[in-house]
Parts: sequence; structure tokens; C-alpha cells
Amino acid sequence: MGIVQKRSFQSSFFLVVGILLGFLTSGILLPNYFSEEENGLITLLNSYSLLYSQIAIMGIHSVVIRFYPHFRDETSKHNNFLTTMSVVVFGSFLLFTGYYYFTKPFFKTIFEKSPLFEQNYFYLLPLTFFTLYFYLFDAYSTAQTKTVRGFILKDVLQRVFILLAIGAYIVWQTGLGAFILLYNVAMCLPTILFFIILFWENQFSFRVDVNDMYRRNWRYMAKVSGYSMLLGISSVGISNMDAILIERMLDIKQAGIYGRNMFFGALVAVPYRTIHKIASGLLSGAFKEGDMGAIKSIYYKSTITQLILGCFIFTGIWLNIHNVYQIIPESYAGGKYVIFFIGLGNLFTMLGGVNTAVISYSPYYRWNTIFLVILLALVVVTNILLIPLWGISGAALATAFSIFLYNAMMYIFLWVRYRFQPFDYRHALVILIMAGTYFVAWLIPAMPGFILDIAVRSTVFTVLFGVLILISRVSPDVNNMARFLWRKAAALAGRRKDQ
Repeated sequence: MGIVQKRSFQSSFFLVVGILLGFLTSGILLPNYFSEEENGLITLLNSYSLLYSQIAIMGIHSVVIRFYPHFRDETSKHNNFLTTMSVVVFGSFLLFTGYYYFTKPFFKTIFEKSPLFEQNYFYLLPLTFFTLYFYLFDAYSTAQTKTVRGFILKDVLQRVFILLAIGAYIVWQTGLGAFILLYNVAMCLPTILFFIILFWENQFSFRVDVNDMYRRNWRYMAKVSGYSMLLGISSVGISNMDAILIERMLDIKQAGIYGRNMFFGALVAVPYRTIHKIASGLLSGAFKEGDMGAIKSIYYKSTITQLILGCFIFTGIWLNIHNVYQIIPESYAGGKYVIFFIGLGNLFTMLGGVNTAVISYSPYYRWNTIFLVILLALVVVTNILLIPLWGISGAALATAFSIFLYNAMMYIFLWVRYRFQPFDYRHALVILIMAGTYFVAWLIPAMPGFILDIAVRSTVFTVLFGVLILISRVSPDVNNMARFLWRKAAALAGRRKDQ
């Protein structure tokens, strides 16, 4: 069983809990208890804070992952690496603060269309501060291969805090202003908890250590930071530019409808974050050691594993698309194909495996930035062309098409530079299994009541898909995972029987 798989097991429980909490908050409560305009506000605050934090951190989190192996030394707190990087990040935030106030006048036309956004724009500065430090702390933990804590804090605890904020709004009727305050506090709390954990582990010191390692590598570190900054801005821009452009070209209400539907499509790529984060620390070390065999193995295995997971989630959602609008208000049904196209785009991402991480930690890391800048340009241009034609569905289609082209570029690059060609008959077989099991489950007549319908349809699909994937042995890692879970379940059942 590979190290990526072992660490994926450690994250799986918290990932599933996070998905369930996200479904409860973003998939049920927010669309049912808040208006489309209020959901638009939440979508825009999230989109701009993510974009701003990528500008503010200036690629330093990538420097942390890339250079941590060079500073690793338990006796000196890794040459005070975390403290030094924290000071650098604070300096970058001060620079960003000037940018924040300088660009605010350019939002005048947005404020005129969305006064609710204008009233809450000031939250973006503290949100940016806490988000960029979360990136730093998470990158440091990822470099130490301690990836689980980031999932616990961001995907579980943060959503619990958001759930409490929504609960206060529903039960005690705190009002929208109080809810937005509590929502933003919930967004910031994981960073505070992360700091406490790292401080408790004695990772911080009271001195900044600018040693010879910095002086010898500062040009290289600055270059990595610059390219990573463009990479981060492009990556976040790709994920959020569609919602921003919808608000600009349509209105904040349509942005709210898009944001709530996009949540369901985004579920397809949830496993990608787990595998990518774990693989990043391993790939950084493998490139340092020149272990191309390990790099090839991680890349190849990730494509088939992620495709299986992506096909399972994408098909499961689309099978139940008619039930989605039994869960959220019918007014969001205009975003049906947002779910399809965003899900399809994320399926392309899953098929690409950890291609982004492979290039990011290779000597050709700058190409990743170039590809993402091209992708961002594609997203902007195609959204501008398709939003007037097909509204929010056009925005989703534009994003999916752009993601497909991006992953095609990444595949070609890795094939040309390293002769990596991870695709074979197994990938086609997974897609055939997906199509066949979808068709069988689709033939099931509608059940009385959407809960029963979801349960029956999803159970039939899950059993058929799972059995065929295991029998076909398209992924040894997936079969090993199934055996591991079976042994764990059997051991747990045995202990209960003995009691």
C-alpha cells in the first residue's frame, strides 16, 4: 500500500465529515433560509477573499513547501523557518493593504449595482489576513507531511462554526448583519487554531534567522515566489472569476443562484484536494532526491484513482439531479446545467491526476504558471462570450471547456518533457463502467418521496459501480483500499462481538 494511499486513509474520515457538513450548510441551509441576493453576497465575499489572499501571500506558501527540505533541522526549529516566513508574510500583507485601499474606488460600479456587497466590503481585509496565514501554516504542515490537520480545521471545524452561525440566524433570528459577522468569524477561526497548534508544538521562535541558506538562494526563492504568486492568482481566479463576471454582467442574485448550484458540481473534485496535498510534500522531496521512479508512480496512480472517484461522485450527483431541487428551492433550478458543466470540468481535473503538483515541484515549475495564466485568460474570454448567450449555464460551460484545454496542455507537456503517459485501457474501462451503471440506475422508476428515490437509485449505482471496479482490478490502490476497509470493519465487528 503506497504512502499516498495510507495518508489518504487518515484524511478520508474528516473529508467525508466535511462534505456532509458542507452539504448541510451550502447545499441545504443557505439556499433555503437566505435569499438569492444574500447567497450572492456570501459567494462574492468568498470569491474576492480567496483572490485577495493569493495576491497578498505572494507565492510564499509554495516557497515553504519547496524549500522546507533544505531547512529541516529539529534542533534549531528548522532554522526558525516558520517564524521567518511568518514575518515575510506579514510584510506582504502590509503591501496588500495599500493595494486594497488603492483599488477600492474601482468598485464603484459594482457597489452601485450591489449595495449589499458595498455594505460588507470591509470584511475582505480581515478575511484576507486570516486566509493567507492559513495558507502559510497549512503549507508548513504539508511540507512536514502533516496534512490531516488542514482538513480538520478547514473542512470540518470551519463548517461547524458556519453551521453555528446559521443556527443562530434561524433560531434566534439574529439578523443578516449579525450573521455575516459570525460567518466571517467562523472563516477566521481555523487560522487562530492553527497558530495555537503550531505554537504548542514549539514551531515558532522569537528570532528571525536569515542564514546563509537564504543568502545563497534568495534569487531562486524570489523567482519561485513570483511564479507561484501568478500561479495562485490564476488558479483562484479560474475558480472564482465566473461568479465575479456573472455579478458584473448579470446581477448579484444570479451570482447567488450560480454559487449554490456550483457547490454540487464542485463536490466532484473534493478528493483531488486530499491527494494533491499529500502528493505535494512527497513530490517536493522526490525531486530533491532525483527519484523519477517515485514521481512517475505517484503521477500514474493518481490519474486512475482520481478518475474512479470523480466518475463515482459525478454520476451519483447527476443521477439524482431531479432530487436536488426537492432539497433546495425551485428558484435555483435555472442552474441545473451549472451542476453538470462544473462537475464535468472537475472530472477533467480528476483525470489529470496530480499533474499540477508534478510540474510545480519540477525544474520546469514556471510552465505551470504559464499554463494557468493561459487558462485564466481562456476562462475570462469564454465567460464574456457565453454569459450573454446562455447566462449562468454559459459561464459553467466556459469554465469546463477551459479546464479541459488546460489539462490537455499539462498532459502534453509532461509527455514531451518526461515521456510520462499515464493513460491506458483502464481509464476507458472506468468510463464505460460509469456509463453502464448510470444507464441501469437511470432506468429505475421515480420513487414516491425524494429521500427514498435517492436511497434506492444511489444504492443500486454504488453497488454496481463498486463491484465492477473491484472485479476489473483497474486500480490496485482501490482494491487495496477496499481490502483495508474490509479488514478494519471485520476487526471492529469482532471486538464488538467479544464485548
